[in-house]
Amino acid sequence: MSDAPYTASRLAHDAGVSVHIVRDYVLRGLLRPARRTQSGHRLYDDHALERMRFVRTLFEAGVGLDELTRLCHALDGGGGDAIEFLLCLRARLAARRAALDVLDGHLEQMISAIGADTAKESARA
Repeated sequence: MSDAPYTASRLAHDAGVSVHIVRDYVLRGLLRPARRTQSGHRLYDDHALERMRFVRTLFEAGVGLDELTRLCHALDGGGGDAIEFLLCLRARLAARRAALDVLDGHLEQMISAIGADTAKESARA
């Protein structure tokens, strides 16, 4: 992390997203600039970078933007709403992880079956 402020482009680069996504997240209220320059440019801090990475990870895990907006508003407000929201997300992620484990098992079976068929064909040749 850095003590120096982040411009939108540096924040985007360090978070692995486009500047467009940074601007969109600001408009949605998912992200807030720490301050502005005299000329009005937004500057971000380490908290914004952490928030950007957190939100992006949740988005890539399948959490929608509307839900992320509600989560960020709850986190910014603090209190029980944020805790309840986070507990619900954990439950959803656990269910998704279980479903992915089942899918992985099916894929492993398919690979084994295809491998066995390929070995039989090679033996016949």
